[in-house]
Amino acid sequence: MSQAHRKHVVFDPQVISFLEHYQQRHNLPSFSAAVEAAAHALRRQELRAEYEQFARDYAQDREAQTEAEAWLGLPMQEQE
Repeated sequence: MSQAHRKHVVFDPQVISFLEHYQQRHNLPSFSAAVEAAAHALRRQELRAEYEQFARDYAQDREAQTEAEAWLGLPMQEQE
């Protein structure tokens, strides 16, 4: 079981409104759960960008490109 940590954060009112509506729309149990969902989305976004960079820089062999394409769900080759 993970240990919870408290932090004091200040959000712009528009961000608060978005997170509160997100919590309601997705039936999340708390505001903290909405913030956690946002953090997970940012983590996935960053990981996706890292995979895209990997595919551009290092995936010169077809097997590595296929793996990157499968993970990203899109072709890595430029369409002509």
